[in-house]
Amino acid sequence: MPRFDNEGFNPERRIDNDSRDRSVPIEENYYLNASDELAPPVRSSRQQTEEFSADILRDFDRERRERNEREAEIIRESRPKKAPKKKKKGVKAKGVLLGFVALLVAVIFIGVSMVNGVLGKINYDDKQENQYVQQADLKSEGSVKNILLLGVDARKNQDTKTSHPDSMMLISIDKKHGCLKMISFLRDSWVYIPSKGHKQRLNTAAQENSYSGVVDAIEYNYGVDIDGYVVTDFEMFKAMVDSIGGVEIEVSEKEAKEVTSHPKRYGNVTLEAGKHTLTGEQALAYARIRKIDTDFMRAKRQRTVINSILGEVKTNPLKLYKLANDSAPYLETDLTKSELKKIAMFALPCLKGERTDGRVPFDGTWQYANIGGASVIKVDADKNKEMLREYIYEKTAQEINAEEK
Repeated sequence: MPRFDNEGFNPERRIDNDSRDRSVPIEENYYLNASDELAPPVRSSRQQTEEFSADILRDFDRERRERNEREAEIIRESRPKKAPKKKKKGVKAKGVLLGFVALLVAVIFIGVSMVNGVLGKINYDDKQENQYVQQADLKSEGSVKNILLLGVDARKNQDTKTSHPDSMMLISIDKKHGCLKMISFLRDSWVYIPSKGHKQRLNTAAQENSYSGVVDAIEYNYGVDIDGYVVTDFEMFKAMVDSIGGVEIEVSEKEAKEVTSHPKRYGNVTLEAGKHTLTGEQALAYARIRKIDTDFMRAKRQRTVINSILGEVKTNPLKLYKLANDSAPYLETDLTKSELKKIAMFALPCLKGERTDGRVPFDGTWQYANIGGASVIKVDADKNKEMLREYIYEKTAQEINAEEK
């Protein structure tokens, strides 16, 4: 008999452990949160194994992606870096060029407007061709322009056409040598006047054919081509000097005494010896001095004033414009507006160059004479023609100035 039976074991009282509820009562489960109603379900060992395997696969996949990213980063860093794209120079240069062109157009427009304003104030004569000499007999070159400047001894309200030219100065714009050359023709020169048909003082050539008659006479006697004339008077001379604030001139004691001692002759002007800045009135009086010496010296003083004016304006465009604008109403010319524009552009490079001044007749080519009771300067026209052509077309400013010294 089994031991349990011997010990009084009752099989009916045996507990069925497999059917016993072994779960912990909720009120006694201290590991649950207060908000949880039920405990998490118990996972089987197979479920745990599957979840563990999935975790391993996820970790492996994550590590593989991280490893791939690191390797890609290393490859990117090892590649040469591309230089930053540069801005196209052409685009910037084009912008600068367009800006410059716009500025240049504006300056030209303003300049042309200013020039046209000046040209509109000038008095214009019809050009008359020289009937007394063939063009082929006149010396000319494309690199040289010859303008005859005539100063008329006329006062305010006096008709300039009834007056003889008080001064005759040829301004040669020599672009070949880059300079300006001034040549005075002495008014008492005894030469052939083609409009009269006989010899007479040069300044009387205006009687028969106005100012064109003077051009005709100079071309006929000296064989150089003159492109046109510009006529000025006393009022213009004063306006020109005053427009640039005066001219600096060295005045001698004799010159100062001559002007100051003759108020009626020189318009009540006084001068002092020494280097001074002269007003328009004073500069005109200085340029008209003749009684103390000769017409040669008078012409020299006129060139001195013109030289001083050119020195003031050659590096200052504003002064040059003001001079032209203030002087324009007093000017008379047989050049057209178009010709004046071309000559102005032609002359600009020469303004900064050297300047020379001389006179005709040249030394050794003249002598004083008394003809018909008048004191005149007898001229060797052939010698002066040869020397004048050489002076204007062949010699440099340095050569001429060296000879003068």
